[in-house]
Amino acid sequence: MDLVTFAERYAAAVRAAWPEARVEIGHGAATADTRVDWSLPDGFKATHFLGNSYLRYLGAPQELEAIFAEQLAGARAIQRDFVSGPEAANAVILPVLKTRGWHETALQQARSFGSESMLPFIVEPLAGDLVLTYVEDTPDSMSFLSPSEAERRGFDRETLYTQALDNLTRFLPELDVQGGGGRYVARLDRNYDASMVLLFDRWRDRIEIKGDPVFAIAARDELMLCGSEDDDSVASLRDIADEIALSSSYNLSRALFIHRDGGLQVFAS
Repeated sequence: MDLVTFAERYAAAVRAAWPEARVEIGHGAATADTRVDWSLPDGFKATHFLGNSYLRYLGAPQELEAIFAEQLAGARAIQRDFVSGPEAANAVILPVLKTRGWHETALQQARSFGSESMLPFIVEPLAGDLVLTYVEDTPDSMSFLSPSEAERRGFDRETLYTQALDNLTRFLPELDVQGGGGRYVARLDRNYDASMVLLFDRWRDRIEIKGDPVFAIAARDELMLCGSEDDDSVASLRDIADEIALSSSYNLSRALFIHRDGGLQVFAS
């Protein structure tokens, strides 16, 4: 079964579980971008990215029904939390890095469905081709925080960013910074590895580099860095970023970024 058929089968499963749902399929440039958006008349909305589920299916086609059942169980849990109120969901708002290309693709798909004004996520510019969005993470699922839900909770741009970073700080004890000799990689959980660049000031004492920190943020689960005055390491980092960004299912940027003046900038050297 190809990815298009897989997405159609999952959309059909959603319609069977919620006959009143409006269901739309979106396909991006990469497998990880394929998603099913659906909404209910009571205002509930959900977005399911199918990349991980499809890869699981390819590895075990006989588990198709179990994979769908797991996804639908997560959706039911989110819907129950929506009905009972977001405070009951015990959801944690966390920051996620995406690209302008991802955002443009989402806009194009929204226009094709006539729902551009109802995008289920918030997007803020970060640096270069990177943008920042937010998810609500629960033990069972992950979904984008919508603008309407952020407004309902009383978040403006500044308070939302502050809250998300405070929540991300909880992962600092789990962050594994590996390497030496001026070259490092930061590992977390394959979901928020790249996001940890936003907290760099809080773990910069774990590394020793020459110059300002230069990052490759080539994929969601890849965060590498070296020093700006280490020409060999910078060149190697650039090559690695190119390779990962072209091959990863969760690719982000091929550019390098420098941490300067408390934030990220494109590294032009």
